[in-house]
Amino acid sequence: MPTNVTGFVLLVVLALPGYVYHQALDRHVPKRVHTSFMELVSILFASVIVDAVTLAVLTAGSRSGLWYSPDLRALYRDPEAYIADHFTAVWLWAAAATTLACVIGYAAGAGHWRKALPVAVRNRLVARTRRLEPQHSAWWLLFREHPDTDVYVGCVLDDGSYLAGELHSYSRVPTEHGDRELTLRGDISYRPPGDDATVVLPEVNAATVSARRLTFLTVSYIPRAEAPAATPAGTAPAAVPVAQASQGQP
Repeated sequence: MPTNVTGFVLLVVLALPGYVYHQALDRHVPKRVHTSFMELVSILFASVIVDAVTLAVLTAGSRSGLWYSPDLRALYRDPEAYIADHFTAVWLWAAAATTLACVIGYAAGAGHWRKALPVAVRNRLVARTRRLEPQHSAWWLLFREHPDTDVYVGCVLDDGSYLAGELHSYSRVPTEHGDRELTLRGDISYRPPGDDATVVLPEVNAATVSARRLTFLTVSYIPRAEAPAATPAGTAPAAVPVAQASQGQP
């Protein structure tokens, strides 16, 4: 543990890439249930990995003559004297290293690097994650099956009515319970209980649905170049879906 202000600041800076990694990861995975200790250890572990990769990249670049790198051995042996002699260069290098580490941490957490993998490898990785990840909710799996498409959702409620529209947002909590909600946007289609006709609600651009009221849910993946149109209850939009899935009581 740090014993002075300088040590504390250094610890925060070194742990910053791990924090950025987890913030990026939380935006692209379901909400996870972790204790404070588990989250702290995970952040520190990610920071060590990212800092090591960053240091390796900067060291390799300096040895190749691409950019400046301080004498780490001299800095470790006598940091005060070395920083006093190379103040500007050391702080500029430290700022660049911290920025690079945060960029690497964000890129690793966001998972955009997966798109560079071969399709077969990427599909296998997704299937393995779906099979082994214990905290994926049914909504997360259905709504993110095809991230490059728009998601059109049809909801049959417990009173027999039907509500449909383009997915706007949904709860990412891993626990399947009735307090979750999802929201729809665009043209909101509605069919009252006992009626056969589905109509687009006039002057309504969004709606919210509680998981407690759902008895059946359909999901259609629509290419983004095409827009969903109002359709009869229980059917997908007029556009040809990439795939379709259904979910029972959430």
